[in-house]
Amino acid sequence: MSRTTFAVGVVAAIFLAAAYDSQAQRGGRGGGGGPRGGGGGGPRPGGIGGPPGGGAVGGAYNARPSPAPTAGGSVIGPGGGTRTGGSGSGSHTTQRGTTIEYGGAGAKGTTGGGVNYGKGVGGVQVTTPGGREVSKVGTAGGAVGPGGKAAGSKSGAVVGSGPGGSFGSAYHGGVAVGPQGAAAAGGRVGTATGPGGNTVAGGGRAAAATGPYGAAAVGAGAARTATGTYYRSAAAVSGQGSTVRQNFRNFAQENPLLAARWIGPTWRPVTWAALAGFAGYAAEPPYYDYGESVVYQTDAVYVNGESVGTPEQYTQQATELANVGVESKADPKAGEWQTLGVFAMVGEGEEKSTNLFQLALNKDGVIRGEYYNALTDTTEPVYGSVDKKTQRAAWSVAERKFPVYETGIANLTRDETTMLVHFSKAKSQQYALVRLQQPDAKAP
Repeated sequence: MSRTTFAVGVVAAIFLAAAYDSQAQRGGRGGGGGPRGGGGGGPRPGGIGGPPGGGAVGGAYNARPSPAPTAGGSVIGPGGGTRTGGSGSGSHTTQRGTTIEYGGAGAKGTTGGGVNYGKGVGGVQVTTPGGREVSKVGTAGGAVGPGGKAAGSKSGAVVGSGPGGSFGSAYHGGVAVGPQGAAAAGGRVGTATGPGGNTVAGGGRAAAATGPYGAAAVGAGAARTATGTYYRSAAAVSGQGSTVRQNFRNFAQENPLLAARWIGPTWRPVTWAALAGFAGYAAEPPYYDYGESVVYQTDAVYVNGESVGTPEQYTQQATELANVGVESKADPKAGEWQTLGVFAMVGEGEEKSTNLFQLALNKDGVIRGEYYNALTDTTEPVYGSVDKKTQRAAWSVAERKFPVYETGIANLTRDETTMLVHFSKAKSQQYALVRLQQPDAKAP
């Protein structure tokens, strides 16, 4: 029974490996990074927030089937990628009666985008004359992109049984190297590499994943770069938002004057339908999901999978948008203004905020509001604007050149959203904006 189970497991693993490589062939039209960082093909359906683009999983949606290679054979995919695979198995019995059965398969190839990859899977089962059995099944893989970015991983399981009982263990490890030489490895490590080479890894209970445009997501223990974006799930941002709001309510109860700082309607959220009707925007909201649809890397910035220039150029665009608001003569106390709400700015892992923005928009796309620093108990004016075509919003405080804060205007209709802060031409970091509710100073 154990031999049958072992054989079925090895065959299933070999089948999955072949299916994985066949999918990589189909997605080879767009090139890419690591095992999930392969970029891609045509549009990815179901995306929201502007024109969908190819990415880590985009190629598979836009692919034509390619024939599965036979053992030891090679195929050429429709995008110019190649794959060579092979497999083998056997059995050996020692002089003392111990039986060793083994099987394995491997593959290597090159995608149409110039990524070299390899993957292997194998298993060994040892049965002693006394009935003790030990089985081990494992996989290993790696990929190297055109720019020298590399990622690799291994995983496996060992089980055994004998007269005294049974045991089992599993392992998983990985390492990744980006253009700045960042690397990580460990007992249970996840790694991921984005299209621009940004590399992250987590240990312990951390996990890694890639977003549709090559961004990476990890849990605790991740190595972040000093600048750029990283993927965060909606659940993670939402959970942080709930905590920040609760802590803000507690803070407001201890500081009753905060509840009266802004009048009631200022706190009121706005729907996209109301905002689009007010400012004349399209019915479909183009969200800017930083780390997912907007990926800021060391050498380029990608929006929906397309490069939009260098980080310096992207920062300059945000600075110009903020300056439009500075130069505008719009009076926040005159004319028609749509309140956007009050938001707290927080970094990843932060549960409290001392940086609050009150924002409003007029029909010309000019942003006005106030920035409140809870540490110093000071308030300063906010100036900014929205690009009518891209609906990218940017603002600054008190006419200072930096920092410049940016997000999509549609993002400001959400309860929580990601944002980007440009501290200089060469340094930009991802944060989150959390919508706050008007505090009730009389609450218990």
